[in-house]
Amino acid sequence: MAVRGEVKSPEGLGRMLQQGRLVSGLTQRDLAERLDTDQKYIWGLESGKNTIVLERIFAIMRQTGIRMYMEVDPGTDGSQEDVVGEPRG
Repeated sequence: MAVRGEVKSPEGLGRMLQQGRLVSGLTQRDLAERLDTDQKYIWGLESGKNTIVLERIFAIMRQTGIRMYMEVDPGTDGSQEDVVGEPRG
């Protein structure tokens, strides 16, 4: 069963990232090793730690009316690197 949601904040992003990790059966440490980073970084993202980059991204989204939606699909193998979207006219 896919989990879907609109992401409006670093906290919401963190929750979706955590759900994706859990559905994939990975620990924070496992994911960190795969991404060549440390577990503390993964924890920070999942806990919604607000960085200047995230703050600016969400401010731009609010000012321009952009909405971000994420879906955790348990059937995905994790090999897709880019998100593909088509502009709606």
